[in-house]
Amino acid sequence: MSLGNLVRAGKPRAAETSGSSSRLGTYLRRLREGYGYTLRKVEERADILGESIDNSQLSRFEKGKAVPSFDKLRALARIFNIPVQTFSDVLDLEEYEPFKPSRGDYDELISAGAGLVSRGEFGRAYVYYERALEVAADRAAGAERDEAIADSRWRMATTLKRLGKLSMAEHELREILKECKRLVPRTRMRTLLQLSYLYRELGDLLLSSILAKEALTLSREVQDPTTEAGVLNTMANIAHAEDDFAAAVEAYGQCLRLLRSIGGSREMEAIVSVNLGGCMVQAGQTAKGMDLLRRALSDARKNGYRRASALALTRLGEAFREQGDAKQAMTSFSESDVFAARGNNCYHDILFLNAYRRWEMARSEENGTREKIAFGRLRHLRSLLQRRFPEVDAFDAHVDCYRGRYEVAE
Repeated sequence: MSLGNLVRAGKPRAAETSGSSSRLGTYLRRLREGYGYTLRKVEERADILGESIDNSQLSRFEKGKAVPSFDKLRALARIFNIPVQTFSDVLDLEEYEPFKPSRGDYDELISAGAGLVSRGEFGRAYVYYERALEVAADRAAGAERDEAIADSRWRMATTLKRLGKLSMAEHELREILKECKRLVPRTRMRTLLQLSYLYRELGDLLLSSILAKEALTLSREVQDPTTEAGVLNTMANIAHAEDDFAAAVEAYGQCLRLLRSIGGSREMEAIVSVNLGGCMVQAGQTAKGMDLLRRALSDARKNGYRRASALALTRLGEAFREQGDAKQAMTSFSESDVFAARGNNCYHDILFLNAYRRWEMARSEENGTREKIAFGRLRHLRSLLQRRFPEVDAFDAHVDCYRGRYEVAE
């Protein structure tokens, strides 16, 4: 079993593991330096937790000469206040190491990374932005260096979020805010907005709302309507999650009007239209909501917006289910799966949501075979998700209450 799988499984293992990982070593060093700890300080903190990590051992870890055992990773996670899953995420990124440029101009690296993002190659984009961060850090001290470091970290965070590495993304964004007094308002604004997105996905709606309101104020101060639209969409998502449908519909509507007035991103327009349509269905405006969802789906398909297409089909499936049309609902969920699972960048949250709806339908129909199959699919997808939303929480609660009830098919 690889160390990444060992971390996911949560199985203890004695001593150091064989092999090496320069990426994990670099990440450990950045964590330690971010906290302002010396090697000796980490050793002292480990002793308090009852784990022996001497400073020479930690030095080997940081140099990539050895990989910590699971017990040591668990202790390091507690010292640096991060989920132990984060270390598995770091190791997952090893596969992109061969694509990391050995050199390059900062602007060229940023431009190349942006091109990779536009093609959906988020892992490769991440290592380009990571190299850009290293190039920026070598610049002479000053405002230009500070902004370049913040920009590359922000870009790293956005790609990590797209890869589902939420804890790592949070770390990069918080590192930016440590230097917020040195940064221009626009940089602070977009960092706050990304953190707001992140905390919403992690299920902390209160903190997400606070950050979104601060980002909204800054976006209006610097007259950035694109970011303002992003904030409005986030605030609508929060209201929707809290079942405040009237507030959500109003905020989604404001966002769409703003995007159309500035000729904003067509893809974002499609996503917001899907969000609004789904919310209208839940608010009882079923016909209007489904009409909007169909138009958004048509636009998304025509322009190749894969996530918007998948989400629109999921929301249509939910609407059909509410109307009692189980056959059409299942068809929509299956079509959504095709979009969500295509390529290397799977949308695990949408796949989970589709599986959850099938599981609910199987249970209501008392179809034990379909229920068991859907449950097995959910268990698999849940292990891939850091994002939290109501269906994830409901599934976790069910598993806690009925642990051992199901035999999950391989």
